[in-house]
Amino acid sequence: MATTKKYTAILLLLVILGCQKQDTVDNFPIMGNLPMGEYQVGFQTLFTYDLTKNAIPYSDWDGNLYQSPTSENGRQYQINIWYPAQPDSGTRLKYADYINLMGRQTNFGESEEQKTFARQTFITQTRNLKNIRDTENKEELNTEQLNQLLDLDIFARLDAQPAEGQYPVVIYPNGSSPAYQSITCEFLASHGYVTVAFAPKGRFSSGMEISTTGLEVAVDDLEFVLGKVSEKSNADMNQVSILANAISSSVGAAAVSRNEKFKAFISLEGGFISAFEQRLLNGSSFYKPENIQTPILFIYSPHPSIDPKYTSHLKYADRYYAHFPKISEFAMLNYGMFDEFIPDIIGAHSGNTKKGFETANELILRFLNQTIKGESGELFDDSFMSSRNQIDTTFVLPSLPKPPNMAVLKDTFWKEGFDAIETIYQQLKSEGNPQPFSMNFYTEYRDWLAWKKDEDYVYRSRLYDLAYDSYPKSARINYYAGYFSMKREMNEKAKRFYRQALSLCESDEDLSASEKSTLRTYASEDLNSLLK
Repeated sequence: MATTKKYTAILLLLVILGCQKQDTVDNFPIMGNLPMGEYQVGFQTLFTYDLTKNAIPYSDWDGNLYQSPTSENGRQYQINIWYPAQPDSGTRLKYADYINLMGRQTNFGESEEQKTFARQTFITQTRNLKNIRDTENKEELNTEQLNQLLDLDIFARLDAQPAEGQYPVVIYPNGSSPAYQSITCEFLASHGYVTVAFAPKGRFSSGMEISTTGLEVAVDDLEFVLGKVSEKSNADMNQVSILANAISSSVGAAAVSRNEKFKAFISLEGGFISAFEQRLLNGSSFYKPENIQTPILFIYSPHPSIDPKYTSHLKYADRYYAHFPKISEFAMLNYGMFDEFIPDIIGAHSGNTKKGFETANELILRFLNQTIKGESGELFDDSFMSSRNQIDTTFVLPSLPKPPNMAVLKDTFWKEGFDAIETIYQQLKSEGNPQPFSMNFYTEYRDWLAWKKDEDYVYRSRLYDLAYDSYPKSARINYYAGYFSMKREMNEKAKRFYRQALSLCESDEDLSASEKSTLRTYASEDLNSLLK
């Protein structure tokens, strides 16, 4: 009798275990064929405030404000974190849980009203993204389609116990976090990355502003979020990367320019490689392209505004380019996978969006593993590319030899004199860098020398000899070369530079209209005085 009970209990246990869903990728269609890593994935959301700023209301994509009560505790941040976790811990989730969080960006309380609002927001945004590709089809997701997505099991588990150790951090800003980038975040976390998503906001509402100021505000948001992540014991803050889509890629570029902490940057179908967003970035006094020295992966597809040529000036970064000819910008978000469940969810594509999305994610992981974890090999080697027919073009632009930073160059002047600055310049040229110092460098170094270091203008004149050697077609450089030559009473040299400055002024695209007017006035006055 006891033996019978024993076997019955064992059989019952086996039946129970057989009915339990194990965390293998086969049980999660939302992950497609992505090769998941060794880790179970945990998920948590931090609701926090920046007490140094005011609270802001929620704004939809059209700019409509929803003046529901907002906290007086400060600027609101919803920070979503995926991380390597211990197996069999945490609570199972559905994709509905990610969509529900869309309704808690500024008002953190959870309610049925907010869930309804979040789901309608998802429907509206999905329709708007579809209309970008298909202006004739105004259909929204119907209830059955929405429920199909809401009911999908997700790989991550809520509040799972973190795995032992510290892991590299990938921060992924997106305006509809976490519903749009969750698959990528779970995939990276399963391979040993703490992946962080948040929605950059504007000055006065939750909607990010498409302007130079908007980029600067978003960078401030990003750095605040990183500060909160740094408090996590499993986050390795010495290995931080940025992954960004659409205009958030320019937020990433601005952040990398300002902060050397970032070790890798991925522009995932980002507008960073467009003339428009380059203009936004260049409008910021904080943005210095020469400070971008971290490896960059550009994943891009056909678009009239997108061209790799707009990143050719980032010469101190190793740049890797992969062109996906049959994918679009937002198919690189979760929608690329959702097309498998709801065909043409954001419009028809000539290629397979699921395979394109999976290929892009594998390439992202490969890039991070090589740049962050030090794995050997070439990013686009034959073994990887042979089965990835979603990509038709790849190329690499290696970085040029980098100059020392400004602090080192100032210290070099004091310890070794200006001769050492000229030596550094010539050494970099001999190593293949035709313009060793940036235009911004000459302005900053000139102004630094002006304060009690160069009373007879000798060093500034020599500085602009170097500048002219690199930028002979710059009206501004010619003007200052003339000005400092005149100060040293090298009048014939000054005349030549002033004349060149005036002849180049009108066509110099680096000068604004007011700058051209000012330069013409000063150069003409100085030249006339020399001709008397």
